[in-house]
Amino acid sequence: MPDTKISNSRGARLRLGGMIVTGMVMFVFITMHLTNLSLGLFSVQMMEDWRWALSGVWSSFLPLKVLLQASLVVHFLLALMSLYMRNTLKVPAYDMAQMIAGILIIPLLGRHVFGVMAAKDLGLEPTYTLLLGQFWVISPVDGLQQVVMLVVAWIHGAIGVYTWLQSRDGSSRVMTFFYPFVVALPILAMLGYVEAGRQIIPIEEGGFGFVLEDDPNALGPTIDPAQIPVIIQQSKERAKMATRVSLGLIAAVLLARWLRLRARRQGRVQVTYQGRNVAAFEAQTGLTLLEMARENNLPHANVCRGRGRCGTCRVRVLSGEATLPPPNELEAKVLERWNAAPNERLACQLKPQEGVLEVERVIQPDYSNLDYSQAKQRKDGPVGAT
Repeated sequence: MPDTKISNSRGARLRLGGMIVTGMVMFVFITMHLTNLSLGLFSVQMMEDWRWALSGVWSSFLPLKVLLQASLVVHFLLALMSLYMRNTLKVPAYDMAQMIAGILIIPLLGRHVFGVMAAKDLGLEPTYTLLLGQFWVISPVDGLQQVVMLVVAWIHGAIGVYTWLQSRDGSSRVMTFFYPFVVALPILAMLGYVEAGRQIIPIEEGGFGFVLEDDPNALGPTIDPAQIPVIIQQSKERAKMATRVSLGLIAAVLLARWLRLRARRQGRVQVTYQGRNVAAFEAQTGLTLLEMARENNLPHANVCRGRGRCGTCRVRVLSGEATLPPPNELEAKVLERWNAAPNERLACQLKPQEGVLEVERVIQPDYSNLDYSQAKQRKDGPVGAT
């Protein structure tokens, strides 16, 4: 049994690490993409001049192309695994916003990705004049969808990076720069997108009728004209298929999760919280103490949102300790870092067994009693402190 717990703990850490790495790759990609769009505030020509370095490098440089595609697939699969492993979907609003945004990314992204692939199949270079002409002149609906996709992807990524930063040393200093950055960049990108659209719209329609210098698409598609509608239709079908597959996988995971929870042995545990906001409730076993608190709308400190990294969800066990399982590897390391007392546990890792449990929060939900001296001496204070 202990070996299984260690294995599960390491597996969870590997999944979390994979989510962070792949998520950061995609966040860097979209940051560069938004930066490229923001150059539209100056000119479409500047957008195009920098396209190779900010956007095109992800499709023209093979290692980055493979890294981005692998990150998208792995991140999505790890997210499905995380969804399957969740014992409750009653989560904080920002967690729910991130989950919903993650579900929408592939359906929204598919049309753009396969559209760019179709342009290359037609012998066209996906320049900004070509894409902006499509989004602003030929099909404004597609343009609106791209705006929604960028906003959704940015929200998903920003919440993920915020959570990761919050559970690291010195996070308060980093947040001083991260907050304005995460708000300003998408606003500048949307303003650049609108200004670029104003430049690209033909003069007769009220725009500037911008023409790119040395436009590689000046001669139009280089393939048989009869193949053009075929390629366009294939692009649409591929986008629809990607949407169906992603949504189908999510539905399958939700069904598997429901079956897993139904098959789980249903025990009951009586939990009492002492101290500020005294509360008592009965919950099903199999949930972590933090999940039980959420199910019962009980406020609980948890900077890393239940990922076992920050240690702010610690509770002091007042009675019922004999029935509790020992800490797993992840919990033990965090408790050691905080120099925790023997009767302290992480609510996000502790899964109470049947019986009666009485606990007290070590850190209040509003962090009003967060004590830096509780942790071992570190350069920037305890992980998760803000």
